[in-house]
Amino acid sequence: MSINDDGVQGGNYNNDGATGFNAVAVGANATAGGANASAYGDKANAAGSAATALGYNANATGTNTTAVGVGSTASGTNATALGAGAVASAPNSVALGTNSVASEANTVSIGSEGNERRLTNVAPGVNPTDGVNMSQLQGVQNSLNNSINTVARKAYGGIAAATALTMIPDVDQGKTLAVGIGGAGYQGYGATAIGFTARITNNLKVRGGVGISSAGTSYGAGVSYQW
Repeated sequence: MSINDDGVQGGNYNNDGATGFNAVAVGANATAGGANASAYGDKANAAGSAATALGYNANATGTNTTAVGVGSTASGTNATALGAGAVASAPNSVALGTNSVASEANTVSIGSEGNERRLTNVAPGVNPTDGVNMSQLQGVQNSLNNSINTVARKAYGGIAAATALTMIPDVDQGKTLAVGIGGAGYQGYGATAIGFTARITNNLKVRGGVGISSAGTSYGAGVSYQW
């Protein structure tokens, strides 16, 4: 195989770069020390077993690793680094893109700290382990906001209705029955209530009422015995 080094085309190099069993080293200063490893490019280094290094100074040092791109490094077992300067140092990690770093096991990285990237053109997730896109996330947010607003509306209306019930005057001493209406508002929500108070005996008194608001209807009743 022919290699052009410094503008001078040379003949086939000796097989001193491929030292691993069934290894292949192609390029000036390429080394393949791992069994079944492959190194392609000047200073490419495939030291791991079944490792592949492609590009100038690419390094695949872990078992079953792949490093593609100038200065890329895949050192974690089963790691893959694609892109110039990409680094996949953790087991089963994948670093995609120039200078991306995957330093946690079983992760895919498309950037690095301070050099993050957006993932675009992502289809909506379907299965439980699928990722979601912004459209799906916004849908969840809108649904949550609607639920919160509904609860708040009912709560505000309920507070207004309960307040309206308390505004109905009580039966006076010496009287046996009082019927009245009340009104109240809370956080922009209004309510009207109608209720009664009856003195059954000098010791027994009964109260009841209904409050109506845009959020719904509330009602209540009570009995007291005095001595």
